[in-house]
Order: sequence, then structure tokens, then C-alpha cells
Amino acid sequence: MSTGPRPSGLLYDQIMSPRAVEVLESLGDIEWNDTGRSLTQKEVLERIPGCTAIFTTWGAPNFDEELLAAAPDLRIIGHAAGSIKSFIPPVVFERGIAVTHAAVTVADSVAEWTLTMMLMALRKVHIVDRAMQAGEAWPNYRALTPLELGHKRVGVIGASMVGRTLIKLLKPFDPDIMVYDPYLSDERAAGLGVRRVDLDELMSTADVITNHAPTTEETGGMVTSRHWSSVKDGALFVNTARAAAIDYDALLRELQTGRITAALDVFPLPEPLAEESPFRTLSNVILSPHAAGVTVESLLRMGETVADEFVRFFAGQPLRYGVTADMLRTMA
Repeated sequence: MSTGPRPSGLLYDQIMSPRAVEVLESLGDIEWNDTGRSLTQKEVLERIPGCTAIFTTWGAPNFDEELLAAAPDLRIIGHAAGSIKSFIPPVVFERGIAVTHAAVTVADSVAEWTLTMMLMALRKVHIVDRAMQAGEAWPNYRALTPLELGHKRVGVIGASMVGRTLIKLLKPFDPDIMVYDPYLSDERAAGLGVRRVDLDELMSTADVITNHAPTTEETGGMVTSRHWSSVKDGALFVNTARAAAIDYDALLRELQTGRITAALDVFPLPEPLAEESPFRTLSNVILSPHAAGVTVESLLRMGETVADEFVRFFAGQPLRYGVTADMLRTMA
């Protein structure tokens, strides 16, 4: 294939730094997607013959049997985004095609956002901001009983990449961190400086609860109405992972009582959150549009991470962020 003109557009400009482009072009000829949109499955089928590496991001094609049959030379797929589960079926691994992704680059920004939401919600920043924006001259901040994060009991659901990164960010606040994760060993928990607990204890005793569980068959709906009814008065819940693990109807009922607060970046599918959703009416909830992982830096790191992985692969070196078929079961 010949190297065609480089594309332009918001997503390309956000992900592809000059260094990432230079690295990729150093590896061989590139056929860029110059349409300004995601390619259709048919368009990918027309372009993929002869390719040895595929660089994907949001809007990636489904690498099904038909697509793979058209790409007998394909050796590696690199995804410059988070989850790969929706478009990488088992047949990819059966064919011996290497898979890597840039989810690790998002973990820093999601963890930072999570910490930000904890601090904002506990200190009631959103409430005084809304009041002053609405024209209230000088809100009575002390009456809101703002709280510090320091020395709180924090419950982390899921020792995922984001969960582990968040734990590191929390350490200077000297909290009591407990983690629910069936796959977290005692040795690994000790290394993180956290306590392993069951979900019942976490939900009923934490001052701050943060969800970082992946969406799998095992985690679907695991935080039930019983768990929500056990949550302490005044507790804060933060969700920057996915909604599938959480009974959002039960969460809504508890939030409507006003006895707990929440910061929610994700919602039950289909997103976006419906305009008429009652979550939009609650003053004790901070809402954001599934944006926790989006920063200028994290997007550029995605492109550079995949480019660097391609360099390692074609140099015969181990991938740093390779994905195996066994990993899919517990991945987000």
C-alpha cells in the first residue's frame, strides 16, 4: 500500500500527535482513513487486504470471520481507546493475531477525575457554585457541613487499572481504604496498602464508595437494592466505570431521600442520559457526560502508546499492554 495524504479532523488531531505519526510512518507504508468519519465494515473490507497492522480507535470495525479472511497478513491490532471487548471476538486470538490497547493511558485521567469528584462533592463545591451562578449573593457555606476527604473510610469496588491508580492518589489523604475484588489476592492487597473486604461490609461501612468494576457476566447488577439500603447516611458514591454493576433504580431511590450524595459519570445504556431523567433534578448529585477519561494529554497518550507498541512488536519485543483471550473475561 502507498502512504496517502494524512487525514484531518477532530478525532485524528486529538489522538495523533506528531510523534505518533512519525513513529507509525517509520514502520512502513500507511493507508490513512481520510474520510473524516469511521469506516463502514464494507469499507474496511476493501482496504484491509495486505495490511499487517491495524490501528483502531472509537468506531472500530468488528473483526469477524469475514474481515479476518480478507486480511491473511494481519499480525497485530492496536486500539487507541479503552475497551476492546465489543469488536475483538475470540477468533482474533485463535488466528494468533496480537492485540494491544491504550486503556492504561486512560486510567490516570479517570482516577484523577474520580478524586476530583470526591473532593468537590464532600466540600459541596457544586452546591455553592450553583447558588452563586443563580444570583445568591453569599451562600451560607458552613450550613452545608462541608467535609474533608482526609481519614475517611473509602471503599473501592474493583482493583482495576483505574482502581489501583486511584488508590495511589488517595494515599496522601491517609484514608482507610478497603477493596472488594474477588480476584485481588491478599499479597496484592498488602502491596497496595488496602484491606480486602466483602461487598456487604464495603457498602455498609464506607464514607466514600467508588466503583471501578468492569462490565462482565459476573459483575452485572452485583450492587443491589439491599446494598443501597445499607449505605451510611451522608455517604458519597462515585461512579466513573460503567453502570451495569449498579442497581441505578435503587441508587436513585436513596438519592431522592437526600440521605446520600453521588457523582455520576456513567449511566445505564443507552447513553446519553435521557433529558427527562430524574437524576438531572437532584441537587445532591454531580453529573458528567461519560467524560472522566477525556483530557488533552490522555487522548494524545493513546496514539503514542499504540504507536510505541507497534514498534515493540515489529522489533520482536514483548508488548507492554498486550491483551490475551484469557484476559477478556475480567476486562471492562
